[in-house]
Amino acid sequence: MTFKFKIQKTPGALFWGNVEEMLKENNKSLRSVALYMRDGVNDKKTLALYDKLYRYKREEINPPNVLIDGVLNYLKKFDENLMVSDLYSDWSEYDAKN
Repeated sequence: MTFKFKIQKTPGALFWGNVEEMLKENNKSLRSVALYMRDGVNDKKTLALYDKLYRYKREEINPPNVLIDGVLNYLKKFDENLMVSDLYSDWSEYDAKN
């Protein structure tokens, strides 16, 4: 007996996959998100925030609400209609239809 099933992405993988795609579309990086969240101050706290964002992305961990809100607010600069649910949507189904 053979089972065919699709492995579902974790919420963290969905979130970071969509964030990376949106950042790539706008030629931005996680470093620019960290700078935005620290109001443009480039110091040790900004570097620590970048390291935290990078670690969550690399390990595909769902970030805490404070980080989600900061990333969402940064990405709203490029898409004013963006919602949190968009960051957790599975774009592969959408891409397959188009």
